[in-house]
Amino acid sequence: MTTGQCQRILRDYRNLSATRFHEFNQRTRASLADQTRFPDSFWGNNLPLVVAYFSASDKHDAVYHESMLGSKLVIAEREGLQAQLVVYLDQIAALLDMMAVCNPGILIASGFDLTKERRGHARAKATAAARIAGDAESADGDSGTPS
Repeated sequence: MTTGQCQRILRDYRNLSATRFHEFNQRTRASLADQTRFPDSFWGNNLPLVVAYFSASDKHDAVYHESMLGSKLVIAEREGLQAQLVVYLDQIAALLDMMAVCNPGILIASGFDLTKERRGHARAKATAAARIAGDAESADGDSGTPS
């Protein structure tokens, strides 16, 4: 990772098809359940959120496989669980993004898809404008003082 770039969790799981979401969720659940990388102490006060996510994820896995038979009721249940999982994933992603400030490696281990955030031209332009404004103030300050 170079200066000016940082990794962030890509929240594209909201728009995935049922099959792709299931694959993503299973990968993420397995990664987050790895006690060597994410022990219970890692989550602190947010452990109940992760436990609820694991429970909903396990139920979603069972319902997903059952929905392959085509039952409209089971498909509706799967969609409801998927919506609930998206809420949990959003909360977990926000926590991981915050924790990654001190330990960027946790994002790679999380199972989430990542994106590199690059500083755009707007930031460079703002920095240049601030520098020019600072130079102008120093020039004004120098001309008004008697020698």
